[in-house]
Amino acid sequence: MKSGKASARRCVIFCALFFSSGFLLAAYTANTTGAVSWVKIYNTDTIYFQLQSMPSDHQCSTNYFVLASSITSDQRDRYFSMLLAAKMSGAKVSVGYDKNGTCQNNSPLVYALSIQ
Repeated sequence: MKSGKASARRCVIFCALFFSSGFLLAAYTANTTGAVSWVKIYNTDTIYFQLQSMPSDHQCSTNYFVLASSITSDQRDRYFSMLLAAKMSGAKVSVGYDKNGTCQNNSPLVYALSIQ
């Protein structure tokens, strides 16, 4: 009986890891680069921005990106600073996002951001 319980436990752990890793990997599926057109803070937790040339390969209904409202305030401050610096300097940013359907407020959700 002990081996049956241990086997069942291993199966549950394996399935949990397998399905959660697939979900996490599915979230960051594309990259795009462009100059920042605008940046908007809708409320204290959500930042929207648009590139001059937005990708059209995503499943969301808007043509601008959103930073997850679930990120920490420190992360939000860093992203906001990066976006403002890129906007003011004209530098391009590289955006990692999900083109397969992870949307927040109908906008493609950003998973990575860097200034080029």
